[in-house]
Amino acid sequence: MGKKNTPGLKTNGKKKRFARIIVVSALIVTAAAAAAGFARYKSSSVTEYTVVASIGNEPIQYGEFALVRDMLRSTAKPEELDAKTLERVKELKTEQLWAKEKGLAAGGLGFGDFEKRWRQENARRKAAADHGEPVYGPVSYDQAGYYRYEQSNLQLRLKEALAGQDFAAGDAELQAAYERMKDDRFMRPSKIRLQLLSAENSESGAGKLNRAAARLKAGEDFESLAGQADSGLAAEARWFEPADRKADAERYPALLQEAEGLQPGQMSGVIGEGERLYIIRCTERGKAEYEPFEDVKERVRILYTDERYAAELATRMSRTEIIVTKPPSSEGETGIIK
Repeated sequence: MGKKNTPGLKTNGKKKRFARIIVVSALIVTAAAAAAGFARYKSSSVTEYTVVASIGNEPIQYGEFALVRDMLRSTAKPEELDAKTLERVKELKTEQLWAKEKGLAAGGLGFGDFEKRWRQENARRKAAADHGEPVYGPVSYDQAGYYRYEQSNLQLRLKEALAGQDFAAGDAELQAAYERMKDDRFMRPSKIRLQLLSAENSESGAGKLNRAAARLKAGEDFESLAGQADSGLAAEARWFEPADRKADAERYPALLQEAEGLQPGQMSGVIGEGERLYIIRCTERGKAEYEPFEDVKERVRILYTDERYAAELATRMSRTEIIVTKPPSSEGETGIIK
């Protein structure tokens, strides 16, 4: 009798093990589905209007953060992207709040306000184009393009206002700014006279000029080296005139760049320019001259305003905290970025 029952017992055990496998598999599938559902819940819990950070009492919504992040995506490493985006948003929002303080903001600073202005501007442009009226710029902006356009215009309005108010400068201040800037901004190109020794642009030509350079340093002159039979070298003199600087920069960019750095008596190494290789020596430089203050006064005013603006913006940002209330890419605790 016991032997007859054994097959029955084994079959029942197999059924139980099979049932357990089915239950475990079902639990795994259920857990995976729950995780997927939770992931979808997390992603859907953040909308364009979700507040992810704030500066003072001004909220920063996810739509603006995402827009700025997309603009920076090609310039930052993936692991640094969110931090760089928050820093850039902090700068942009600081400018917006500054403009609001001066009564220059175009409207509300929220992302929904921006979207409304974007749609209205595109509708205005489309209507103008449909009626054959001139439309300056694109007929339709994408969001990123309009964000940049609006921020640029806001910055211009703010600088113009500040130039006549907080940053107003008299002649004495502008003159002092001119003196500080003139070497970098307002120096006229000086007249440069050069001696040139050239050879064909080839390995052989480079060898000839390198050998010639040693002899030039020993005291031989350009003309005598070029005048030797079968030297393969040519000598000439050339002036770079201030009035021709733009044309010369296009025709002889490498020569002119080297010449700008030479003082009388100094000699270059071998320079490639088109089909020729050159060694040049500066033999004369005209005295440096500057554009007169009165001729560039308004340019100085703009540069002075830009300097003051950059300094004030940096000060405002140093005093500003951006409080991250909902990390944009992942869950986490509230944080502060100074």
